Amino acid sequence: MATKKAERNAADEVITGEVRILDPITEKPEAMAAAGTVKTYVIASMSVGTLPLPLFDTAALFALHMRMVQQLAHRYGHRYSEHAARATILSLLGGGLSVGLGIGAASLLKAVPGIGWALGGLGLPTLAGATTYAIGQTYIKHFEEGGTLLDLDAETLRGFFNAQFRRGRAFATSTAAA
Repeated sequence: MATKKAERNAADEVITGEVRILDPITEKPEAMAAAGTVKTYVIASMSVGTLPLPLFDTAALFALHMRMVQQLAHRYGHRYSEHAARATILSLLGGGLSVGLGIGAASLLKAVPGIGWALGGLGLPTLAGATTYAIGQTYIKHFEEGGTLLDLDAETLRGFFNAQFRRGRAFATSTAAA
Protein backbone atom coordinates (compact mmCIF):
# COMPACT_ATOMS: atom_id res chain seq x y z
CA MET A 1 0.00 0.00 0.00
CA ALA A 2 2.71 2.49 1.00
CA THR A 3 4.73 1.49 -2.07
CA LYS A 4 1.82 2.23 -4.44
CA LYS A 5 1.36 5.60 -2.72
CA ALA A 6 5.07 6.37 -3.09
CA GLU A 7 4.96 5.45 -6.78
CA ARG A 8 1.92 7.71 -7.36
CA ASN A 9 3.58 10.56 -5.46
CA ALA A 10 6.78 10.12 -7.47
CA ALA A 11 4.86 10.32 -10.75
CA ASP A 12 2.89 13.38 -9.59
CA GLU A 13 6.04 15.14 -8.44
CA VAL A 14 7.83 14.54 -11.74
CA ILE A 15 4.85 15.95 -13.63
CA THR A 16 4.36 19.01 -11.41
CA GLY A 17 8.02 19.60 -10.66
CA GLU A 18 7.28 19.66 -6.92
CA VAL A 19 9.69 17.53 -4.96
CA ARG A 20 9.29 16.86 -1.25
CA ILE A 21 12.06 15.23 0.72
CA LEU A 22 9.82 12.82 2.62
CA ASP A 23 6.48 11.07 2.41
CA PRO A 24 3.99 11.96 5.17
CA ILE A 25 4.53 8.57 6.85
CA THR A 26 8.12 9.50 7.67
CA GLU A 27 7.83 13.11 8.78
CA LYS A 28 8.97 12.33 12.31
CA PRO A 29 11.79 14.44 13.79
CA GLU A 30 14.28 11.57 13.52
CA ALA A 31 13.33 10.92 9.90
CA MET A 32 13.51 14.62 9.08
CA ALA A 33 17.06 14.76 10.47
CA ALA A 34 17.93 11.61 8.52
CA ALA A 35 16.52 13.24 5.37
CA GLY A 36 18.92 16.13 5.93
CA THR A 37 21.76 13.61 5.98
CA VAL A 38 20.50 12.11 2.72
CA LYS A 39 20.24 15.55 1.11
CA THR A 40 23.86 16.29 2.06
CA TYR A 41 24.98 13.04 0.47
CA VAL A 42 22.87 13.65 -2.66
CA ILE A 43 24.72 16.92 -3.22
CA ALA A 44 28.09 15.26 -2.53
CA SER A 45 27.22 12.43 -4.93
CA MET A 46 26.30 14.88 -7.65
CA SER A 47 29.69 16.54 -7.17
CA VAL A 48 31.47 13.19 -7.42
CA GLY A 49 29.58 12.57 -10.66
CA THR A 50 31.38 15.51 -12.24
CA LEU A 51 34.85 14.04 -11.65
CA PRO A 52 36.61 13.50 -14.99
CA LEU A 53 38.11 10.17 -13.92
CA PRO A 54 36.22 7.15 -15.27
CA LEU A 55 35.53 4.43 -12.69
CA PHE A 56 37.15 6.46 -9.89
CA ASP A 57 33.88 8.41 -9.74
CA THR A 58 31.94 5.15 -9.40
CA ALA A 59 34.19 3.94 -6.57
CA ALA A 60 33.90 7.31 -4.81
CA LEU A 61 30.12 7.22 -5.23
CA PHE A 62 29.94 3.77 -3.65
CA ALA A 63 32.11 4.97 -0.75
CA LEU A 64 29.68 7.87 -0.22
CA HIS A 65 26.75 5.44 -0.19
CA MET A 66 28.50 3.30 2.42
CA ARG A 67 29.25 6.33 4.61
CA MET A 68 25.67 7.62 4.31
CA VAL A 69 24.27 4.24 5.37
CA GLN A 70 26.72 4.21 8.29
CA GLN A 71 25.49 7.62 9.46
CA LEU A 72 21.84 6.62 9.05
CA ALA A 73 22.41 3.40 10.99
CA HIS A 74 24.06 5.31 13.84
CA ARG A 75 21.28 7.91 13.81
CA TYR A 76 18.75 5.14 14.38
CA GLY A 77 20.88 3.46 17.05
CA HIS A 78 22.03 0.47 14.99
CA ARG A 79 25.51 -1.00 14.89
CA TYR A 80 27.09 -0.59 11.48
CA SER A 81 28.16 -3.63 9.51
CA GLU A 82 30.19 -2.83 6.41
CA HIS A 83 29.44 -6.28 5.00
CA ALA A 84 25.66 -5.91 5.47
CA ALA A 85 25.65 -2.37 4.07
CA ARG A 86 27.68 -3.40 1.01
CA ALA A 87 25.44 -6.39 0.34
CA THR A 88 22.17 -4.47 0.58
CA ILE A 89 23.39 -1.46 -1.41
CA LEU A 90 24.61 -3.75 -4.20
CA SER A 91 21.36 -5.69 -4.04
CA LEU A 92 19.29 -2.52 -4.32
CA LEU A 93 21.39 -1.26 -7.23
CA GLY A 94 21.52 -4.66 -8.90
CA GLY A 95 17.76 -5.10 -8.69
CA GLY A 96 17.35 -1.90 -10.60
CA LEU A 97 19.84 -3.28 -13.11
CA SER A 98 19.41 -0.32 -15.41
CA VAL A 99 20.49 1.97 -12.55
CA GLY A 100 23.71 0.06 -11.91
CA LEU A 101 24.47 -0.27 -15.60
CA GLY A 102 23.64 3.39 -16.19
CA ILE A 103 26.15 4.54 -13.59
CA GLY A 104 28.87 2.32 -15.03
CA ALA A 105 28.10 3.33 -18.61
CA ALA A 106 28.05 7.05 -17.81
CA SER A 107 31.36 6.69 -16.01
CA LEU A 108 32.99 4.73 -18.84
CA LEU A 109 31.62 7.19 -21.38
CA LYS A 110 33.92 9.79 -19.85
CA ALA A 111 36.90 7.82 -21.20
CA VAL A 112 35.93 8.64 -24.79
CA PRO A 113 38.07 11.62 -25.84
CA GLY A 114 36.23 14.90 -26.32
CA ILE A 115 32.50 14.26 -26.47
CA GLY A 116 32.57 11.33 -24.01
CA TRP A 117 33.36 13.43 -20.97
CA ALA A 118 30.72 15.97 -21.94
CA LEU A 119 28.02 13.30 -22.27
CA GLY A 120 29.06 11.23 -19.25
CA GLY A 121 29.67 14.33 -17.16
CA LEU A 122 26.18 15.61 -17.90
CA GLY A 123 24.31 12.42 -17.06
CA LEU A 124 26.24 10.97 -14.16
CA PRO A 125 25.65 13.75 -11.59
CA THR A 126 21.86 13.39 -11.86
CA LEU A 127 22.07 9.60 -11.87
CA ALA A 128 24.42 9.66 -8.86
CA GLY A 129 22.13 12.02 -6.95
CA ALA A 130 19.03 9.98 -7.75
CA THR A 131 20.69 6.74 -6.68
CA THR A 132 21.92 8.24 -3.43
CA TYR A 133 18.47 9.67 -2.71
CA ALA A 134 16.80 6.31 -3.34
CA ILE A 135 19.26 4.38 -1.17
CA GLY A 136 18.93 6.90 1.66
CA GLN A 137 15.13 7.02 1.58
CA THR A 138 14.93 3.23 1.44
CA TYR A 139 17.09 2.92 4.56
CA ILE A 140 15.08 5.63 6.34
CA LYS A 141 11.83 3.77 5.59
CA HIS A 142 13.35 0.49 6.75
CA PHE A 143 14.72 1.97 9.97
CA GLU A 144 11.49 3.87 10.67
CA GLU A 145 9.58 0.60 10.40
CA GLY A 146 11.83 -0.97 13.04
CA GLY A 147 14.26 -2.74 10.74
CA THR A 148 17.97 -3.06 11.33
CA LEU A 149 20.95 -2.99 9.02
CA LEU A 150 21.08 -6.78 9.09
CA ASP A 151 17.48 -7.51 8.07
CA LEU A 152 16.90 -5.21 5.11
CA ASP A 153 15.32 -7.26 2.32
CA ALA A 154 16.11 -5.48 -0.93
CA GLU A 155 13.61 -7.57 -2.88
CA THR A 156 10.74 -6.49 -0.61
CA LEU A 157 11.75 -2.83 -0.88
CA ARG A 158 12.42 -2.89 -4.64
CA GLY A 159 9.22 -1.05 -5.61
CA PHE A 160 9.84 1.60 -2.97
CA PHE A 161 13.47 1.99 -4.12
CA ASN A 162 12.38 2.43 -7.75
CA ALA A 163 9.79 5.05 -6.80
CA GLN A 164 12.38 6.87 -4.71
CA PHE A 165 14.83 6.72 -7.61
CA ARG A 166 12.31 8.59 -9.78
CA ARG A 167 11.78 11.13 -7.00
CA GLY A 168 15.54 11.38 -6.55
CA ARG A 169 16.04 12.10 -10.23
CA ALA A 170 13.54 14.97 -10.00
CA PHE A 171 15.20 16.17 -6.78
CA ALA A 172 18.70 16.01 -8.32
CA THR A 173 17.52 17.83 -11.44
CA SER A 174 15.90 20.59 -9.38
CA THR A 175 18.99 20.83 -7.15
CA ALA A 176 21.29 21.12 -10.17
CA ALA A 177 19.08 23.84 -11.65
CA ALA A 178 19.07 25.85 -8.40
